[in-house]
Amino acid sequence: MASEFEAGKLKLRSKKMKIGIVVSPGGHLAQALEVLSAFEGHEIFLISYKVPTLIGFQDARIKKVYLLTFLGAKRVRLFISLFISLFSVYKIFFREKPDAIFSTGSEIAIGPFYIGKFLFGSKLIYLETATRVVELSLTAKILYNISDLFLVQWETLLNKYRKRAQYRGCLYDICNNRE
Repeated sequence: MASEFEAGKLKLRSKKMKIGIVVSPGGHLAQALEVLSAFEGHEIFLISYKVPTLIGFQDARIKKVYLLTFLGAKRVRLFISLFISLFSVYKIFFREKPDAIFSTGSEIAIGPFYIGKFLFGSKLIYLETATRVVELSLTAKILYNISDLFLVQWETLLNKYRKRAQYRGCLYDICNNRE
């Protein structure tokens, strides 16, 4: 993990906050777990999709794990999954009352970011995935204007998205090896 993402670099308030991590399974979750030290001392809950690899998932840094229905990646099924999940996310946020929501993507973050921002007043932190070098992902483009802190892992993205994007380093060494 790059030193720029170590605890305290995101300048969270000293008051204990409740932070929701909303990510899809796999690489997005792996990158979110790399950043958890930045949220040390705060109460963290996770929202992801209910897939076999996440059944029974535990991490000592995460107080509660919520798994949403996932019908599949095909467009129609994905759209239905996202629509159904809006009701679950609202119930989760009503129970948890997140001060901040963090995501590295993907589409699972869109609904929760809008619900969190406009219905619960949550601060939004989005970290674009390390795989995006010259263009933002569709999720990042959708969440770019509503995020309170929008981070990219490649300096090349700053040329195009300098208005709101910030570069504070990369989670993996691949970002620094340009050979």
